[in-house]
Amino acid sequence: MKGIVKSLSLGLATVLLASSFVTGCAKNEEPRTGNKPGGEKVTISFWHTFNQEETQTINEIVKEFEAQNPDIKVDMQAVPFADAQNKFKVAAQAGNAPDVFRAEIAWTPEFAALGYLAPIDDLIKPEDKADYLEAPFNYNVYNGKIWGVPQVTDALALLYNKRMLKEAGVEPPKTMDELVKVAQKLTDKQKGRYGFFYRGDAYWYQPFMWAFGGGLIDSKDKTILVNTPGAVKGLQFMIDLRDKYGVVPKEIDFANDYDNMQVGFKTGKYAMILNGPWATSDLLSGPEFKDPDNLGIAPIPVGPEGKTGSPVGGHNYVISANTKNREAAYKFIEFINSREAQAKFAVKNNLLPTRKSAYELPEVKNNRIVSDFKAVIEKATNRPVIPEGGQIYTDFTPNYQAALKGQKTPQQALDDVAAAWKKLLNK
Repeated sequence: MKGIVKSLSLGLATVLLASSFVTGCAKNEEPRTGNKPGGEKVTISFWHTFNQEETQTINEIVKEFEAQNPDIKVDMQAVPFADAQNKFKVAAQAGNAPDVFRAEIAWTPEFAALGYLAPIDDLIKPEDKADYLEAPFNYNVYNGKIWGVPQVTDALALLYNKRMLKEAGVEPPKTMDELVKVAQKLTDKQKGRYGFFYRGDAYWYQPFMWAFGGGLIDSKDKTILVNTPGAVKGLQFMIDLRDKYGVVPKEIDFANDYDNMQVGFKTGKYAMILNGPWATSDLLSGPEFKDPDNLGIAPIPVGPEGKTGSPVGGHNYVISANTKNREAAYKFIEFINSREAQAKFAVKNNLLPTRKSAYELPEVKNNRIVSDFKAVIEKATNRPVIPEGGQIYTDFTPNYQAALKGQKTPQQALDDVAAAWKKLLNK
């Protein structure tokens, strides 16, 4: 009898212990739905970097989400792009980062490596994963896990003034050799017109670097490629466009060259430039492009060996590691990043979708600018998908500018970039 009571007591103790363990685990589990216990609303904090026009679009989409999901409230905050990276890092270090953040693609692997993001491998549906374009999706994969989804993508394209090319009797260049010849025919220095214009930002050098066989940093083993022969040839070619062929203005004003490029192109001073889809709304407001069909969009011309490339840009939606509402946060991301939501950004803001299915929607197909840029994206090149990817331009642009000014040779400038990157990568 004593033995039976002892056994029952042990059994009861075991049951109570198990019950206590299950109850304790349940307290630490994240809610499986958007609702908190007691039917309270879940509030999702969302930081974004959209510009004024894009903010109007996301506001519409978020209102639709809240109407369809009355159990979830979205607290949105616009953050200036220039401040966003550091602002998120400071918030993440303090444990109060927003649930959802719109991150520039190069920031995603950095944030993941620092432990600031929550992986979403168990949340993303296979059909959604398959729907994303490969190049922008790659920036969400780091160390074997998925840390976000691509919201928008972009790349530099060759933009040209169709009227000016037609009057000169030339076609858009498909090779770098053709770029020289076409630009020469379009240049009239007496009238202050030039066939081409490029920027003093190293981001704009990359297409030439890739076209001539150069590279940045290998994402797998972090081999530095920026000072290889192809990269040097690409930089020398850019200098030759200005100094040897005279198709680029000699004046240097790096502080204002983006605005100068935009104004010069939309007023007919420059016949060809490199820029992305984000620039088209401004360009179409200019006198040269009152007729939108006058704006030509083409892939970057190929180099001597048939190589081409354009840096993939864009933004991802990520979830912070400190969120208490991971599933509700991803439910929100699914909605604001659906093909229909991406189509709204394409139609209203000329932003390029990252979903293949979005390009099949009639309203997107009918947007010529977005459709033309799709061909550019298909030939675009990934920048290094490494935690340090967002920091490479700190030394890259100043050295590139030094070469353009003649203060350093292309080889010396790129050797100095490589040396700085070795320190950055601890190599």
